[in-house]
Amino acid sequence: MRFLPLFFDLSKGRVALVGEGPAAANKLRLLRAAGAQVHWFMSNSDDVAATLATCEGADEVELDAADPLKVSFAGFAAVVSAAGRPLDDEVAARARAAGIPVNVVDRLDLSTFIFPAIINRGDVVVAIGTGGTSPVLARRLREQIEALLPARVGDLAALVGRYRKRFAQVRHASQSLRGFWERIIDGPVGHAALAGRWHEAELALRAAVEASRHPERQAGTVYLVGAGPGDPDLLTLRALHVMQGADIVFYDDLVSSEILDRVRRDAERVFVGKRRGQPGMAQDMINQRMAEAAQAGQTVVRLKSGDPFVFGRGGEELDYLRAQNVPAIVVPGVTAAIGCAAEAGLPLTYRGEADRLTFITAHRAEDAAATSWSGLADQQTTVVVYMGLTAAGGVRDGLIAAGRDPQTPVSILARGTRPDSAVIVGRLHELPELARQIAKGPALLVIGQVVVHSDAWAGIAQALGKEVAA
Repeated sequence: MRFLPLFFDLSKGRVALVGEGPAAANKLRLLRAAGAQVHWFMSNSDDVAATLATCEGADEVELDAADPLKVSFAGFAAVVSAAGRPLDDEVAARARAAGIPVNVVDRLDLSTFIFPAIINRGDVVVAIGTGGTSPVLARRLREQIEALLPARVGDLAALVGRYRKRFAQVRHASQSLRGFWERIIDGPVGHAALAGRWHEAELALRAAVEASRHPERQAGTVYLVGAGPGDPDLLTLRALHVMQGADIVFYDDLVSSEILDRVRRDAERVFVGKRRGQPGMAQDMINQRMAEAAQAGQTVVRLKSGDPFVFGRGGEELDYLRAQNVPAIVVPGVTAAIGCAAEAGLPLTYRGEADRLTFITAHRAEDAAATSWSGLADQQTTVVVYMGLTAAGGVRDGLIAAGRDPQTPVSILARGTRPDSAVIVGRLHELPELARQIAKGPALLVIGQVVVHSDAWAGIAQALGKEVAA
C-alpha cells in the first residue's frame, strides 16, 4: 500500500489550485464539494468564468492572476496543480520543499497525495484508490460498490450521529457500544430509515437509546460459515456480512489468510485446525468454546473451508449448540468439489455420460473394508474424493477390483481456486503416480468420464494432435 487513505476536513484550511482547463475544473468542483476554501491561480479568465458558472459555492473561490512561482505556498493545507509541463514540475518542487501535500493531475511521480474515486452519500463517503496506476479500474469498482449502497445510507448515518452522544451518556456499563449500534443499523431502525420512514426510525432509535439504561443480557449467536475452497472472491455476501460482525472467529487450517483478512479487524481469532500427524484442538473442546463465547454474549463465527455441511462436521456442531440452547445459524459456502471443478472447466455431471455424483473422504477411502466400491464402479458415476492424495492407491485398487475400467479418466485438483492451484489428468491405473507428481495438497480426486471435458484434458489432446500433425 503506497498511499494511506485518510479523510481531511478541508473546510479548516485553504487549498491552492494552479492551472485551467477541464482537469482543473474537475478538481475545483471536488474541492468545493468537500468545503475547501480554494485559492485559484489562473490566467485565462474565459475558462475561469465558464467553470465557476457550474461550481457550487463559486463566490467563495479566491481568484489570483499572479505567477504561482512567485507566491509563497505557506499557510496552504494542500496544493493541486493542473497547469501542464513545465509549470507542474516547478509547482510540485516548491510545494514539497515547503512540506505541503501536492497533487499533480496525471503525474503520479510528482504527487504526494492522490484523489481516489469517490462515492458520496452525504455522511457516508467511500473512496477507492489504485495507487494512481489505474483510474479506470477505480471507476469501475466505484460503479459496482455504488450499485450495492442504499440511496439513503448517508441519511441513516446522520440519524445515528445525532444520537451517539445521548447514548454514550445514558447507556449502562454492560451495554456494548458496537453491539448496540449493530442492532440499530441491522434491525428495525435501519430498515425503516433506508425505506424513508424517518419519523418511525427516529422514534424507535430514541426508545432504544433510553432503554439502554437497563439492558437485558442477550446471548450471542454462533454462525457456521462456509469459506469456500480458498479464493476470497468466492465468499458469499452473507458470509462477508457475518465475518464483519464477528467478536471471535474459530477457523480451520485450510482457511486462507486472504479470507481471514475479510474478518473484522479487531475480532479475536482462534486457530482450531487439524493437520495430518499433528495434535489439534479436539472437536469437543471446539464445541464447548463456541458455546461459552456465545453464552457470554459474543457473536461467534466458525469459519470452515468449503461448506460446513459437506465433510465439515457442521452437523455435529449444530446439534451440540442446539443441545446447549445456543442460537446457531448455518451460512453455506461453495464446497471444494464445485469450486475447484469449475475453475478447471470440469463438469461433474454430463448428460448421457455421467448422471450420478458421489463424494467420499480420504478417511473413508483409506478404509477399504468400510467402503462399498461396487456402488462406485458404474461408468455413469463421477466419484470425488476429498483430501485424497494419500488415499490415491486405495482408491485405484478399490475401484478397479470392483470392476471400474482402469482406463477411466481421472483428474487431481490441487489447491483449487488459490494462486498456486494445479491440475493433472490421466487414467485410473495411474492415479498413485499422478498423486506423487502433485505432492502437495489439499487436493481432490475426480474419477469419471467427465474428466475428458476439462481444460487440462483438452490441452493434452490439442498437444497430441499437433504432434501427430507434425
